[in-house]
Amino acid sequence: MSFDLGVWRENRPITCPQALRTYWWLCGDERVADADEAEFGVAADQRVDDFHADLLGESPPLEGLAAAEAEASPWSMTPSHLPGLYVITTMGFSAARDVAPVVVELAKMHGLVCFDPQAMRVHNPPETADTDGPRLDFCDGGIVGAPRPDDLPELLGQITHRNWFACLERRPGWFMQVGIGERAGGLPDGVFGLEYREGEADRHFRVLVSDIDEVVHAFQGYAEGHERWKAALDWRPLA
Repeated sequence: MSFDLGVWRENRPITCPQALRTYWWLCGDERVADADEAEFGVAADQRVDDFHADLLGESPPLEGLAAAEAEASPWSMTPSHLPGLYVITTMGFSAARDVAPVVVELAKMHGLVCFDPQAMRVHNPPETADTDGPRLDFCDGGIVGAPRPDDLPELLGQITHRNWFACLERRPGWFMQVGIGERAGGLPDGVFGLEYREGEADRHFRVLVSDIDEVVHAFQGYAEGHERWKAALDWRPLA
Protein backbone atom coordinates (compact mmCIF):
# COMPACT_ATOMS: atom_id res chain seq x y z
CA MET A 1 0.00 0.00 0.00
CA SER A 2 1.04 3.60 -0.55
CA PHE A 3 0.61 6.84 1.34
CA ASP A 4 -0.81 9.58 -0.90
CA LEU A 5 -1.26 13.34 -0.63
CA GLY A 6 -3.10 15.68 -2.98
CA VAL A 7 -2.10 19.32 -3.50
CA TRP A 8 -4.04 21.95 -5.43
CA ARG A 9 -5.21 25.56 -5.28
CA GLU A 10 -8.56 26.73 -3.90
CA ASN A 11 -9.80 30.30 -3.66
CA ARG A 12 -11.65 29.54 -0.42
CA PRO A 13 -11.13 27.35 2.64
CA ILE A 14 -12.69 23.90 2.28
CA THR A 15 -13.87 21.21 4.66
CA CYS A 16 -12.62 17.65 4.71
CA PRO A 17 -15.64 16.19 2.83
CA GLN A 18 -15.22 18.83 0.11
CA ALA A 19 -11.52 18.04 -0.13
CA LEU A 20 -12.25 14.32 -0.40
CA ARG A 21 -14.65 14.79 -3.33
CA THR A 22 -12.19 17.10 -5.05
CA TYR A 23 -9.41 14.57 -4.52
CA TRP A 24 -11.57 11.83 -6.03
CA TRP A 25 -12.32 14.11 -8.97
CA LEU A 26 -8.67 14.91 -9.58
CA CYS A 27 -7.85 11.19 -9.41
CA GLY A 28 -10.59 10.35 -11.91
CA ASP A 29 -12.49 8.30 -9.34
CA GLU A 30 -15.76 6.87 -10.64
CA ARG A 31 -17.55 7.96 -7.44
CA VAL A 32 -17.65 11.52 -8.79
CA ALA A 33 -17.73 10.70 -12.49
CA ASP A 34 -21.17 12.29 -12.87
CA ALA A 35 -20.43 15.36 -10.76
CA ASP A 36 -20.79 18.83 -12.27
CA GLU A 37 -17.34 20.40 -12.75
CA ALA A 38 -18.71 23.64 -11.29
CA GLU A 39 -18.94 21.89 -7.91
CA PHE A 40 -15.18 21.91 -7.58
CA GLY A 41 -13.29 25.09 -6.76
CA VAL A 42 -9.90 24.04 -8.13
CA ALA A 43 -8.18 27.09 -9.59
CA ALA A 44 -5.38 26.95 -12.17
CA ASP A 45 -2.35 28.60 -10.61
CA GLN A 46 1.36 28.91 -11.32
CA ARG A 47 2.03 28.15 -7.66
CA VAL A 48 1.11 24.53 -8.29
CA ASP A 49 3.98 24.27 -10.77
CA ASP A 50 6.34 26.11 -8.42
CA PHE A 51 5.40 23.69 -5.65
CA HIS A 52 6.04 20.76 -7.98
CA ALA A 53 9.49 22.07 -8.88
CA ASP A 54 10.41 22.62 -5.22
CA LEU A 55 9.10 19.19 -4.26
CA LEU A 56 11.22 17.42 -6.89
CA GLY A 57 14.15 19.54 -5.75
CA GLU A 58 13.75 17.87 -2.35
CA SER A 59 13.23 14.34 -3.72
CA PRO A 60 13.97 13.88 -7.47
CA PRO A 61 11.71 11.92 -9.83
CA LEU A 62 12.36 8.21 -10.15
CA GLU A 63 13.04 8.42 -13.85
CA GLY A 64 16.77 8.59 -14.50
CA LEU A 65 17.83 7.49 -11.01
CA ALA A 66 20.29 4.65 -10.61
CA ALA A 67 18.85 1.49 -9.08
CA ALA A 68 20.30 2.20 -5.63
CA GLU A 69 19.02 5.79 -5.68
CA ALA A 70 15.55 4.67 -6.77
CA GLU A 71 15.50 2.13 -3.95
CA ALA A 72 16.30 4.88 -1.44
CA SER A 73 13.74 7.33 -2.88
CA PRO A 74 10.62 8.00 -0.80
CA TRP A 75 8.47 7.87 -3.94
CA SER A 76 6.58 4.73 -4.90
CA MET A 77 5.78 6.60 -8.10
CA THR A 78 7.02 9.96 -9.33
CA PRO A 79 4.49 12.59 -8.18
CA SER A 80 1.67 13.01 -10.67
CA HIS A 81 1.45 16.58 -11.97
CA LEU A 82 -1.10 18.30 -14.17
CA PRO A 83 0.49 21.71 -14.87
CA GLY A 84 -1.22 24.53 -13.03
CA LEU A 85 -3.85 22.29 -11.45
CA TYR A 86 -2.61 19.60 -9.08
CA VAL A 87 0.15 17.38 -7.76
CA ILE A 88 -0.53 13.96 -6.23
CA THR A 89 2.31 12.31 -4.35
CA THR A 90 2.62 8.56 -3.80
CA MET A 91 5.11 7.30 -1.25
CA GLY A 92 5.73 4.28 0.93
CA PHE A 93 4.27 4.33 4.45
CA SER A 94 7.79 3.98 5.85
CA ALA A 95 8.75 7.27 4.16
CA ALA A 96 5.59 9.16 5.08
CA ARG A 97 6.73 10.14 8.59
CA ASP A 98 9.63 12.16 7.19
CA VAL A 99 8.32 13.22 3.78
CA ALA A 100 4.63 14.01 4.39
CA PRO A 101 5.41 16.98 6.70
CA VAL A 102 7.69 18.38 3.99
CA VAL A 103 4.87 18.14 1.43
CA VAL A 104 2.41 19.81 3.81
CA GLU A 105 4.83 22.65 4.63
CA LEU A 106 5.73 23.24 0.98
CA ALA A 107 2.03 23.39 0.08
CA LYS A 108 1.48 25.90 2.88
CA MET A 109 4.41 28.04 1.69
CA HIS A 110 2.94 28.14 -1.83
CA GLY A 111 -0.61 28.92 -0.67
CA LEU A 112 -2.02 25.53 -1.68
CA VAL A 113 -4.43 23.02 -0.14
CA CYS A 114 -2.87 19.73 0.96
CA PHE A 115 -5.23 16.81 1.55
CA ASP A 116 -4.33 13.60 3.37
CA PRO A 117 -6.90 10.92 2.41
CA GLN A 118 -5.44 8.42 4.89
CA ALA A 119 -6.09 10.57 7.96
CA MET A 120 -8.97 12.47 6.29
CA ARG A 121 -7.24 15.75 7.09
CA VAL A 122 -7.24 18.89 4.97
CA HIS A 123 -4.60 21.59 5.42
CA ASN A 124 -5.91 24.94 4.20
CA PRO A 125 -3.30 27.63 3.51
CA PRO A 126 -3.33 30.60 5.90
CA GLU A 127 -4.38 33.08 3.23
CA THR A 128 -7.69 31.28 2.59
CA ALA A 129 -8.20 30.13 6.17
CA ASP A 130 -8.16 33.70 7.50
CA THR A 131 -11.74 34.94 7.10
CA ASP A 132 -13.59 37.98 8.42
CA GLY A 133 -16.48 37.40 10.79
CA PRO A 134 -17.50 34.13 12.50
CA ARG A 135 -15.80 30.95 11.34
CA LEU A 136 -16.20 27.28 12.10
CA ASP A 137 -12.88 25.45 12.50
CA PHE A 138 -12.44 21.67 12.64
CA CYS A 139 -9.39 19.89 14.04
CA ASP A 140 -8.79 18.33 10.60
CA GLY A 141 -8.00 21.79 9.22
CA GLY A 142 -11.38 22.37 7.61
CA ILE A 143 -12.72 25.90 7.95
CA VAL A 144 -16.13 27.33 7.04
CA GLY A 145 -16.43 31.10 7.08
CA ALA A 146 -19.72 32.55 8.39
CA PRO A 147 -21.59 29.21 8.47
CA ARG A 148 -25.34 29.40 8.02
CA PRO A 149 -27.40 27.97 10.89
CA ASP A 150 -29.20 25.63 8.46
CA ASP A 151 -25.83 24.14 7.44
CA LEU A 152 -24.73 23.35 11.00
CA PRO A 153 -26.46 19.94 11.33
CA GLU A 154 -24.51 18.61 8.36
CA LEU A 155 -21.29 20.37 9.33
CA LEU A 156 -21.33 19.20 12.95
CA GLY A 157 -22.20 15.72 11.72
CA GLN A 158 -18.59 15.56 10.49
CA ILE A 159 -17.31 15.29 14.09
CA THR A 160 -15.78 11.86 14.66
CA HIS A 161 -13.11 10.42 16.96
CA ARG A 162 -10.62 11.31 14.23
CA ASN A 163 -12.06 14.76 13.50
CA TRP A 164 -12.86 15.23 17.16
CA PHE A 165 -13.19 18.99 17.64
CA ALA A 166 -15.06 21.99 16.15
CA CYS A 167 -15.06 25.63 17.22
CA LEU A 168 -17.32 28.47 16.09
CA GLU A 169 -15.49 31.70 16.87
CA ARG A 170 -17.05 35.17 16.64
CA ARG A 171 -13.87 37.00 17.58
CA PRO A 172 -10.80 36.14 19.68
CA GLY A 173 -11.92 34.82 23.06
CA TRP A 174 -15.61 34.59 22.09
CA PHE A 175 -16.57 31.15 20.85
CA MET A 176 -18.59 27.95 21.16
CA GLN A 177 -16.79 24.64 20.79
CA VAL A 178 -17.48 20.93 21.02
CA GLY A 179 -15.27 17.87 21.35
CA ILE A 180 -15.51 14.13 21.83
CA GLY A 181 -13.26 11.36 23.07
CA GLU A 182 -9.98 11.17 24.92
CA ARG A 183 -8.56 14.44 23.62
CA ALA A 184 -11.64 16.34 24.79
CA GLY A 185 -11.00 15.47 28.42
CA GLY A 186 -11.32 11.69 28.30
CA LEU A 187 -15.02 11.67 27.45
CA PRO A 188 -16.75 8.29 27.12
CA ASP A 189 -18.29 7.20 23.83
CA GLY A 190 -21.50 9.01 22.97
CA VAL A 191 -20.76 12.07 25.13
CA PHE A 192 -20.04 15.55 23.77
CA GLY A 193 -18.15 18.22 25.71
CA LEU A 194 -19.88 21.50 24.76
CA GLU A 195 -18.38 24.83 25.82
CA TYR A 196 -18.76 28.54 25.27
CA ARG A 197 -16.62 31.47 26.30
CA GLU A 198 -17.37 35.19 26.42
CA GLY A 199 -14.01 36.90 26.59
CA GLU A 200 -12.58 36.51 30.08
CA ALA A 201 -11.61 33.16 31.61
CA ASP A 202 -14.35 33.42 34.27
CA ARG A 203 -16.92 33.52 31.46
CA HIS A 204 -16.02 30.04 30.17
CA PHE A 205 -18.72 27.38 30.65
CA ARG A 206 -19.14 23.69 29.85
CA VAL A 207 -21.82 21.04 29.75
CA LEU A 208 -21.77 17.34 28.83
CA VAL A 209 -24.53 16.13 26.51
CA SER A 210 -25.26 12.85 24.75
CA ASP A 211 -27.57 14.13 22.02
CA ILE A 212 -25.98 15.68 18.90
CA ASP A 213 -29.24 17.59 18.34
CA GLU A 214 -28.61 19.51 21.57
CA VAL A 215 -25.14 20.39 20.29
CA VAL A 216 -26.56 21.54 16.96
CA HIS A 217 -29.30 23.64 18.58
CA ALA A 218 -26.78 25.40 20.81
CA PHE A 219 -24.50 26.14 17.86
CA GLN A 220 -27.43 27.38 15.78
CA GLY A 221 -28.56 29.74 18.54
CA TYR A 222 -25.02 30.99 18.98
CA ALA A 223 -24.68 31.57 15.23
CA GLU A 224 -28.01 33.43 15.13
CA GLY A 225 -26.84 35.75 17.91
CA HIS A 226 -29.55 35.17 20.53
CA GLU A 227 -29.05 33.63 23.99
CA ARG A 228 -32.09 31.35 24.32
CA TRP A 229 -29.78 28.35 23.95
CA LYS A 230 -28.26 29.11 27.36
CA ALA A 231 -31.45 28.20 29.26
CA ALA A 232 -31.78 24.82 27.51
CA LEU A 233 -28.71 23.26 29.15
CA ASP A 234 -27.14 23.08 32.62
CA TRP A 235 -23.95 25.06 31.97
CA ARG A 236 -21.22 24.97 34.63
CA PRO A 237 -18.21 27.32 34.98
CA LEU A 238 -15.08 25.71 33.59
CA ALA A 239 -12.61 27.70 35.68
